[in-house]
Amino acid sequence: MARPILEVRDLCVVSETTTACRDISFAVEAGRVLCILGGQGAGKSQLLRCIGLDFAPSSGSIVLRGVDVTGASSERRRQLRARSIELVHPPAPAGERDSTVPGTRTGVLLQASSGPTAPVAGMRQRIQIAKALAHGADALLLDEPFVGVERGVQDRILELLRRLRTETETAIVVATRDPEVARAVADEILVLHDGEVVEMGSAPSILESPRDHRTRSLVEARRSA
Repeated sequence: MARPILEVRDLCVVSETTTACRDISFAVEAGRVLCILGGQGAGKSQLLRCIGLDFAPSSGSIVLRGVDVTGASSERRRQLRARSIELVHPPAPAGERDSTVPGTRTGVLLQASSGPTAPVAGMRQRIQIAKALAHGADALLLDEPFVGVERGVQDRILELLRRLRTETETAIVVATRDPEVARAVADEILVLHDGEVVEMGSAPSILESPRDHRTRSLVEARRSA
């Protein structure tokens, strides 16, 4: 069995007033996609920000290519975020411009599917995925990448993700509340509720035969929408 690119071990994020997530463990191998599925307030964004080294966990560890980076210095975290870990926040709200501008290599990767336009919802997602593709990032973390994004832009994001999976060894983690997004991108799914893992398994098993009632509620709500 191949060594995972990204490992999260017994991760807990606790503030003075809340517990964002507790005892989270998973591993993602090269070219694989783990989807963290959960409703609003499940703790998905805090978990991704912690894995993306925005802040240290209360306990547990984050391991990248076999190296524990949990206690990395500020300078080392900056280096890792610049080259090894790409954290992509949700698209800008409708009507707001996203001021992110692609670098030269990233811009070339986007050129085939997009002409010169003003920044729109989904542009940052495409830019940062293309950056991960250009630089061969170890881990790509996407927080609700398709919320408020037009279908055509969603298709371009999916195409970049497919390229990333086949052309690099990047481990990909996607956080979403939408089971259909998980169906489109995931190899494995971890279901998060109130900061805790309620079940985890292959995408088909979770989406077609969920064991936990909270997973069933998410899947059935999407089907009836």
